[in-house]
Amino acid sequence: MIQPLQIGIDSPARKVPAKEREVPAPVDRFSPAPPAIAFERILRIQGYSDLTKVRPVIRGAAEQMAALAAKLSEPRVAYRQVAVRSIDGAVLEVEGGARMHCQAFGPQLAGCTQVVPFVLTLGAAIPRQVLELIDRGDLLEGLLMETAAWLAIEDATRQFKTRLRAESLARGMRITSRMGPGYSYKVGGRMHEWRLEEHPVLFSLFGEAELPVTLMGSCAMSPKMSRSGLYGIAPEAPAPRNARNGARTDTEST
Repeated sequence: MIQPLQIGIDSPARKVPAKEREVPAPVDRFSPAPPAIAFERILRIQGYSDLTKVRPVIRGAAEQMAALAAKLSEPRVAYRQVAVRSIDGAVLEVEGGARMHCQAFGPQLAGCTQVVPFVLTLGAAIPRQVLELIDRGDLLEGLLMETAAWLAIEDATRQFKTRLRAESLARGMRITSRMGPGYSYKVGGRMHEWRLEEHPVLFSLFGEAELPVTLMGSCAMSPKMSRSGLYGIAPEAPAPRNARNGARTDTEST
């Protein structure tokens, strides 16, 4: 999930029982390249569909905040591969005994033998800069900076997904769509939430490893500009074959 900016003091999250932290796989690290943030995308997100009509002062502020966000961004990702023990309806149980609950697990993670939990952050500099801008009364710049940070998170997530896909393909595996606590998913025409309160269980899959993100007692993350979730890992589907001679079909992707 993307963690929205919040102001205030939070307390550390509760500890999860040790039996849920017994995960033997090492924690891998990835440092995405600095993001390329287009100021035009910032303005469009804020509702400026016709950029020729944007006032110069607003356009200039968007350009400055895009450049500053890219400079301040320090994207880092921690992730690990965890074996799936079972997927029983809404219950996902993984190696070590940790259980998570969402009706979307069954269809989203069908055929998966592993999941890859991850935490991703831009670091503390951008949230600190947003607060400084707001404190100075520069509300426009603060809003544009926060929007730029969202784009930076998306950029870092795309880079991580590309890396994870390549690693999985090298093992003859594929990855699923990303899932995360606090998000809802449509199953059978209804929306089902993976509750944010299960965030501690997701974090427990990293055991005692040092992470670039801290989970607070409210289940929010620090630094504020952070994202968490998991991808499923499943064997690649066997290539379709011609029933008569076992040849590849014309529709098979190259």
